[in-house]
Amino acid sequence: MRRWWRLFGVVIGVALLAGPGCSREPSRTAPAAVPPGERKITVGVAKVEGRDVERSVQLVGTLTAQEEVTLGTEAPSTVAKILVDMGDRVQAGQVVIKLDDREARLEVERLTASLQAVRESLGRSRQMLESSQANVERAQAVLADARINLKRFEGLFAEGAISASQRDSARTQHDVAVATLRASEAQYESDRAAVGNAEASVVQAAAALDIARKRLQDTDVVAPIAGFVRKRLVNVGETFKEKTPLMSLVATHALKLQGDVPERFAPQIDAGRSVRVEVEAFPGQTFPGTITRVSPAVDVESRSFAVEASIPNPRGVLKPGFFAKASILTGTERNAPFVPEEAVASFAGIVKVYVIVDGKAEERRVKTGVRQNGRVEILEGVKVGETVATSSLSQLATGTAVTVQTGAGNGPGPDKGEGGGAGKARSTRKAS
Repeated sequence: MRRWWRLFGVVIGVALLAGPGCSREPSRTAPAAVPPGERKITVGVAKVEGRDVERSVQLVGTLTAQEEVTLGTEAPSTVAKILVDMGDRVQAGQVVIKLDDREARLEVERLTASLQAVRESLGRSRQMLESSQANVERAQAVLADARINLKRFEGLFAEGAISASQRDSARTQHDVAVATLRASEAQYESDRAAVGNAEASVVQAAAALDIARKRLQDTDVVAPIAGFVRKRLVNVGETFKEKTPLMSLVATHALKLQGDVPERFAPQIDAGRSVRVEVEAFPGQTFPGTITRVSPAVDVESRSFAVEASIPNPRGVLKPGFFAKASILTGTERNAPFVPEEAVASFAGIVKVYVIVDGKAEERRVKTGVRQNGRVEILEGVKVGETVATSSLSQLATGTAVTVQTGAGNGPGPDKGEGGGAGKARSTRKAS
């Protein structure tokens, strides 16, 4: 009996194991996927619009003052007064620091008296020179008369009309006249040399007086440029050595921006091109400028060349030392293609749009440029006048049949024209 139950249990187990496989009904076949070419996706569309785009090259650098000076003095002195301080505006020629001028003033008075003395000495030397010249002229006349008398007496002596002693007396007078003339000429040369020395002394004394006057004038430290006080470096009563910096001035009516540009942009960069500058202190604002200097050489290590731009600063809002980014305008590209932002799909670094051609979607991988007013520039991949999908992009693939959604959201907007009408809004693309 127990054996029979064991056999019965084995049969029941086999039946349970085999039952599901034997009694399973045939599975229903899943409906086949509709091929992309046979289904239709409703999409919004827009025309690829043509716009003018300004091209630019980026320049990064630091704003610096076009004029910056540090005031000092050539002689040791003591600070008497400080008339301006950091941040004060100064004009060219304005006195900003007064130094102790007592010693300089006394030196001017001493040299003034010395100059007067040498001028009087020069006057006396010139009078003596005039007297010596008169003596020379008188000696020349006496010699001429003695020469005539000697010639006449020698003739009379030859005729026996006079004695030898008379002839010898005339000869002696002639010799005395010659010696007198030589002495007068020597005195004249001496007096003339004295006049030259006196004139040199006058020039020397005048030069020394001019130096003293300059040192006296230098006790008033003046601003050579119009601008602002950047830093005060001394205090009242402080005594300093020569060539000590006293105050730093900076002119901010115009600043300059210096930076480097990659060598590939060399054909596009030259003096006179417009620049737009942005600084972190004034987000959203741009400041116009002009390229003033371009380096004639390229740095062999960085493969770039230096560029300098002048940035007008009439309101004084820009400050030297600001970090600045500038766009150098290199030209305008006409009729560049733009599509709505919603027409661009991006995934895993791939950027694409779907162009609608003969009722079907066509995937195009594109390269984008600037964004402006809800539109994206397409550098390559589409052309002006083509139609792109603006919705249901995740459901599209190349060959997908589409139905264009009707409504106000399709077609050209208020700033668009049919067939990619030329919108005139301007945009700037940063060249890479």
